[in-house]
Amino acid sequence: MLKPRNIAAYRDLLVLFTKYGRKDFHLSFDTDEILVSDDPAAEIEPDVARRAEAFASALKGMGPTYVKFGQVLSTRPDIVPPEYIVALESLQDDCEPFSFADVERIVEEDLKVRISKAFESFESTPLAAASLGQVHRAVLRDGREVVVKVQRPNVREQVKHDLEVFTEIATTIEQHSDIGRKMNLIGSIEQARISLMNELNYEQEARNTEILRKNLAEFPQIYIPTVIHDMTSSRVLTSEHIRGRKVSKLTPLQVIDHDYADLASALTRAYLKQICVDGIWHSDPHPGNVFVRDLDDNQAEVVLLDFGMVSRVSREFQDEIIKLLLAISSNRGAEAADACVRVSEVQEHFDAMRFVREISALVSTFHDVDVRQINIGRLIFHVIGVANSNELKVPAELAMLAKTLLHLDGVTRRLDPDYDPHTVIRDYAERLMVQKLAQKFAPRNFYPALLDLNQLMLDLPHRAREIIDLTAAGRLGFHLNLTQAEQFLAGIHKIANRITVGVIIAALLIASSMMMRVPTHAQLFGYPAIAVTGYLLAAVAGVYLIVSTLIRDRKDEEKAKIQRR
Repeated sequence: MLKPRNIAAYRDLLVLFTKYGRKDFHLSFDTDEILVSDDPAAEIEPDVARRAEAFASALKGMGPTYVKFGQVLSTRPDIVPPEYIVALESLQDDCEPFSFADVERIVEEDLKVRISKAFESFESTPLAAASLGQVHRAVLRDGREVVVKVQRPNVREQVKHDLEVFTEIATTIEQHSDIGRKMNLIGSIEQARISLMNELNYEQEARNTEILRKNLAEFPQIYIPTVIHDMTSSRVLTSEHIRGRKVSKLTPLQVIDHDYADLASALTRAYLKQICVDGIWHSDPHPGNVFVRDLDDNQAEVVLLDFGMVSRVSREFQDEIIKLLLAISSNRGAEAADACVRVSEVQEHFDAMRFVREISALVSTFHDVDVRQINIGRLIFHVIGVANSNELKVPAELAMLAKTLLHLDGVTRRLDPDYDPHTVIRDYAERLMVQKLAQKFAPRNFYPALLDLNQLMLDLPHRAREIIDLTAAGRLGFHLNLTQAEQFLAGIHKIANRITVGVIIAALLIASSMMMRVPTHAQLFGYPAIAVTGYLLAAVAGVYLIVSTLIRDRKDEEKAKIQRR
């Protein structure tokens, strides 16, 4: 429900989207409109590009939560046109820095030590400024070069308030709009809330870094910087300084000279393992968070940065993701549709045959395009769009997966312009399945089942003796509990009453017809009065039965509609 104290925020959002996004954002759920042109070489329309730049500037002025919201929008090609994506991508690390006085205050408050005592040097000019914090280069007392990420002042309170506003708006839209319900706005906002709260806790980010470092240890071509835990708090994160080149800054000549195709393949396999085996993955691998570092032996490695935003899924969800990715990469649309249904919430008017047909057409269409135009993240976003148009409520985790794969595709394309993700997925699938089976059949997974089996064996003789004794005494019975028993019994009573009235009407008609042949002194309309009275009673009862049935059925239909809403 909208709250009066947030009227100003509602007004700002309404003005923002009415002024800039109303004409440009793609919010249709018509399947024929979901597949839009993805040609990166298409000419940008001047008016749309101008509105996109103004939209990005407006988000900057509204605060960090809105900047983060813009960054999320930049990964939604199913909603946002290319002109907006170009403008919003600049929000990744192009925010206004805050003062060094605030940096110094926050570092000293959290680390309980003066900067001059903890660091040999600390640069006052930030390396980069993002929506939630900024990064400074420093040198520890022992000579190690580090980077220190410092959170923006009071950003947590501002983010919490903004998320409250977003939740209120999303709830209102879902209650009064089919589009809001189909897009699962509340679930998306909740997913964003969890991600942002984790991203604002740098101690959690440090733990994420250590988990992913351990999980990716089998990939020597991928490096994760070391966190300096003694110099880390909830608002300050100190980690090893890595010298390298951002993937977003690689020139075509550098790509040709170094041949980074192996790095692209290793990165994809690493993410498949994170998503499908570990169940926790770095969900923000945009080109600004991925570096390439050249080694002494003419080799190179990928450096992953910024682990504040990670996603987690259950093992059951992992299995469906594997099936979905394999089905997409092998052009098996029906299997992709089945996997999507199993992870989604099926609505009342879902048409399974139509959904399978449309997903199959979508997957086959993407297989017909040139390998350089294939983007699995974008394809999954299109799958989500088709699901929404077919009364399937897709979980927010699937959209986060699509966002991750969309970013990943951008990175791998910069490392290898001719990269084919389908080939890597199919080739890595066998090893992936072996790892999943080894995980499922690990001895620790059977411990709870063994304990239950042990308890069953101990209880079995006693339970069997109880059943035999009850049977011998004739006291063995079965109890059946019905869900919604009151509604069920009410329906039975209603049917029984209608049948009873119908039988009485039939009896009156039959008896009256028989009495018509019996001469009597009392007559009505020239016929025996008793017979005519019976006909009249039967007519009244019949009219009552018909009218009451129609009224009751109409009330039941209205009640069912309210419950569906």
